[in-house]
Amino acid sequence: MQNNQTQRHIALIAINTSWYQSNLALYYLREMVKGFDFELSMSAFSISDLYMDVLKGIYNTQADVLCFSAYIWNRTYLENILPDVKALMPKAIIIIGGPEAKHLNQYADKVVIGAGEAIFEAMALSSFSNLNLDAAPLHLKDVPFAYHPEDKQVLGGKIIYYETSRGCPFSCAYCLSATDDRDELRFDYRSEQDLSKLYRELDALEALQPRTVKFVDRSFNAHPNYAREMWKMLMSKPRSCEWHFEIYPELMSKTDIELLAAAPTSLMRLETGIQSCDDAINRAVGRNSNWSKAKTMLHLLKERTQVVVHADLLYGLPDQDLQSVFDSIDELSTCFPAEIQLGMLKILPDTPMVEIAQKSGWLWAQNPPYEVLQTDTLSFEDLRLLDSYVRVLNLYWNKGEFPPQWEKLLKKHKASDVIQATIRQHEENGFALHSISKQNRAKVFESVLTSFGLSF
Repeated sequence: MQNNQTQRHIALIAINTSWYQSNLALYYLREMVKGFDFELSMSAFSISDLYMDVLKGIYNTQADVLCFSAYIWNRTYLENILPDVKALMPKAIIIIGGPEAKHLNQYADKVVIGAGEAIFEAMALSSFSNLNLDAAPLHLKDVPFAYHPEDKQVLGGKIIYYETSRGCPFSCAYCLSATDDRDELRFDYRSEQDLSKLYRELDALEALQPRTVKFVDRSFNAHPNYAREMWKMLMSKPRSCEWHFEIYPELMSKTDIELLAAAPTSLMRLETGIQSCDDAINRAVGRNSNWSKAKTMLHLLKERTQVVVHADLLYGLPDQDLQSVFDSIDELSTCFPAEIQLGMLKILPDTPMVEIAQKSGWLWAQNPPYEVLQTDTLSFEDLRLLDSYVRVLNLYWNKGEFPPQWEKLLKKHKASDVIQATIRQHEENGFALHSISKQNRAKVFESVLTSFGLSF
């Protein structure tokens, strides 16, 4: 497909958060140069790997072109390692894409902003002799399927990522998609040909034997009929892995509940973005929510389906004080999702949240992951207290060890009060809020129940 006089070696380098993660973007790039006269290699490392091991792995590629994806979880790692890569491999062309790429401009020969498939192909057609080419982004339906059967050797047992839509109909100020007005679907659910292609891709994903297939769609059920067709396909035969979707529970209907009621155990995980159970707080960041409807849907998912529900809350939002965070924890806990993730708000560059935070005089970390340090309604001390709530939820709710005890407690008590009592038990016993054994967790929670006049 090209007339290279000298074959060039492209190395696609992933720096993931952990060994079981993978990098979808680099698999896309691989497919964009499929059939070209390049030697191509893929290497995956994690931020917990020894620095010299990673540097050696990159150096050993002896590639002419090195490609990296930059995110909030690996930008600092890349800032540390790229100067050494440039020193050891001065002739290598370094191309960086991803949300944090522009912050690494000084280390790159080319920074790619936004969807990079078409630009990467254009540079490849020039054998990377012209890095200033431009190309209109591909529609998602025209982006090739990312994976090969032989990828199972690397991806088996890991989380692999899959994309069926780009863009988001919502405008949450803290999200990178806040200004993304795309509405691209990979498939037309009304087309038999597209549905057949979708079915083949789902089967190909499963054949890689991952632990989880995670859909990266920002709001998977923004097109309800599209989502239902996907779920029907997954339920049409036995599956060997978990399938993870990010959804808005407010957009669900009883039709969805009836469909998901037939889903077998461990087939699906729904990540539901609640953020706050106070609709006014959500509206302050451009998120149109309806907690009353979301709560109804969460109850129905719990009562009528075997779908695993993971629910997200944020702290550090505008107009949010300690009591409003406690209220959201108390409200959400009555729905008994399998997991409650209480997360710190991040002020991501290039999102509308930056202007909101600046106008209110907030403080936040200037380096990834850009976590809030202080708002006009939550002090630094308040936020650190809420960090303890995060750890208690992770230890005593999300591990799934004490559902009967939680049900007993929440009949008469608020979840936030139970969490406070758990923190006190840790302090009295000298236990840290991390790395505590299962035996000691049981001991602590038994003491918590006793403090409320209940038996374990």
